Amino acid sequence: MSGSPGSRWTVLLPVKPFALGKSRLGSWAGAARRDIARAIFLDTMGAILHTPEVCRLIVVTADPEAHALAAGAGAEGIHEASVGGLNAAARLGAAAAAAAAAGHGAGVRTDPVAVVAADLPALKPRELASVLAEAGPHPRAVLADHRGHGSTVLTAQDPSFLLPGFEGASRARHAANGAYEIAHSGVPGARLDVDVPGDLALAAALGLGTHTAAVQANLPQ
Repeated sequence: MSGSPGSRWTVLLPVKPFALGKSRLGSWAGAARRDIARAIFLDTMGAILHTPEVCRLIVVTADPEAHALAAGAGAEGIHEASVGGLNAAARLGAAAAAAAAAGHGAGVRTDPVAVVAADLPALKPRELASVLAEAGPHPRAVLADHRGHGSTVLTAQDPSFLLPGFEGASRARHAANGAYEIAHSGVPGARLDVDVPGDLALAAALGLGTHTAAVQANLPQ
């Protein structure tokens, strides 16, 4: 996670407490639901950290375990005082990114920011790099999820203008707010957020990260 001149991104990774995450997998996965949420987060975080264009990763969460895992991997952590939802967490992370830039004084270029969904177990670093490259020329950009209704990545050249509108029909919401829609078709892992058991099967076909694959091997087939 070194970044290079002209391609330095700050990524914001909001994550629910693992005990609350992946609720729609509960009736299928049972007690393993928390393990799935943790594993998917770890694989998503690992892919981000191995993307050369990313120079800074900020994990926003109210979960102490997620904080510890982020710190152990070399990411930064921002504590949510309460679980306020994805948009509140994204705004909190964006404010921290903007404050860090301001702290370096006038004339210092602000790194662009990207919010990445924390449930992308098939995400590959090359996919995220492609998404960020396409987003780069645009003030704001969005990547639609695999269903075509939601969003998995939202970017802004200035963190103060991120304007997160996740959840529900967020693809249309972000587009209506002026975000350029990333059209890259070769990034299936970056689009595949896991909400239901069928999503996990689709992600497995693309190639799961090691943590999710280990948990998935012990789940109902």
